[in-house]
Amino acid sequence: MEYQVLNSARRGGSGGGTAYKDRDRENAEDLVLFREFSAGLAAMDSPQGARQAREAYTKIYLRYRERVYAYCLRVLCNEQDAQDMFQDVFLRLFTRATSFEEEKSLGGWIFTIAHNLCLNKIRDRKPYDDIDDTPLMSLPSEDFGENWPERIEWAMNQLPVEYREPLVLREYQGLSYTEIAEVLRTTLPAIKSRIYRAKERLRELLAPYYKEQID
Repeated sequence: MEYQVLNSARRGGSGGGTAYKDRDRENAEDLVLFREFSAGLAAMDSPQGARQAREAYTKIYLRYRERVYAYCLRVLCNEQDAQDMFQDVFLRLFTRATSFEEEKSLGGWIFTIAHNLCLNKIRDRKPYDDIDDTPLMSLPSEDFGENWPERIEWAMNQLPVEYREPLVLREYQGLSYTEIAEVLRTTLPAIKSRIYRAKERLRELLAPYYKEQID
């Protein structure tokens, strides 16, 4: 059931079309762009170098802007905060380019920057309750009718960030489990466990809708 739910969410949410792409091919393309960007930065004193850096950076930005904004929005659940974090991510990508290690994926590095910024923002807010103490809501306060993408969006927002974030990176952004573990600085078993538990929570949150359709 959760795969039908998440497929519906991906079709209806921004950035969803990139999920489960060929990561090896995408990472190889990213690396070419990043090397062009780095070479341009090294030659910024010349018009040609500056132009090369700008053009390569623009290509990276266009490749990831929707995905990064969608990630920030789903993690922070606030449009203004997501917009601020989205801009900060690409600013840091530009200013900290020399810290990228080419043996890792560029996408993973970008989402690591986004994760750290979002985590700092969340820490500035009221602390989250313990995961296991987070109550499940039976139904949303507004009627979504038959709009499944909005139902999914509501349900996703009910998940504690510790569950929601790895699920977003996997189902919406198509990162591998290894990449997600690197982004969140944890182990593969921990990532798989969190995603499993997130899907279990989604099942519970959305169960009334399935029951409604059956009835």
